[in-house]
Amino acid sequence: MCQAIAVQKPVRNMLFLSGALLAIAALRIGAARADDTAAAPALSVAPPAAHWVERKLDYTYMGFTTKYSCDGLRDNVRDVLLALGARKKDLEIHSTGCTRLTGAPEPFPGVTARFFVLVPVTPDDIGKVGDISAHPTQWHTVNLARIQQFRFDQGQCELLEQMKSKALPLFTSRNLLYHSSCVPHEITPGDMQFTVDVLTPAPAPAPKGAAGAPAA
Repeated sequence: MCQAIAVQKPVRNMLFLSGALLAIAALRIGAARADDTAAAPALSVAPPAAHWVERKLDYTYMGFTTKYSCDGLRDNVRDVLLALGARKKDLEIHSTGCTRLTGAPEPFPGVTARFFVLVPVTPDDIGKVGDISAHPTQWHTVNLARIQQFRFDQGQCELLEQMKSKALPLFTSRNLLYHSSCVPHEITPGDMQFTVDVLTPAPAPAPKGAAGAPAA
């Protein structure tokens, strides 16, 4: 961890020395508080209003422990994109690098995908020409190592490791907790953590009078 080191000039006067020491103490307290604020999860921050923005992914899988067929990789990547908050209704994903017609594992399978994600609305967005629809959102915690039981095990840590660097930056996220000890050609069950908060649409409010309304 990088540490800030304060370098000060010699103090020639004892009165100035006392004042300088007090100032240094105040600065250290302020810096510590700033560090604590930056490191603490922003769970108390209200989810921002957001709008849908198009994203594209062009990805080729390269791994040693687990091999995928074109269909297998496509399905796994689709699951990851949906779990991270891609809008399902217009998600488009296609296989690339397919050389075998039998569904056997490919040497370098890949996918191209086009989808929409929620991005917080900024003042610049509001000032642009055109209608920008802002939607209420919520933070949702996902565990990508467990989104489908018995499917994303440690044998697929290479895929999830690559999704962290290739797909996750395309989404609005926070509080990433990731740990993996991927070793080529080895499987260590359970030795993986991949949780993250992602921005998703807030549930639609219940219609007025729908709950607890007196019978006519």
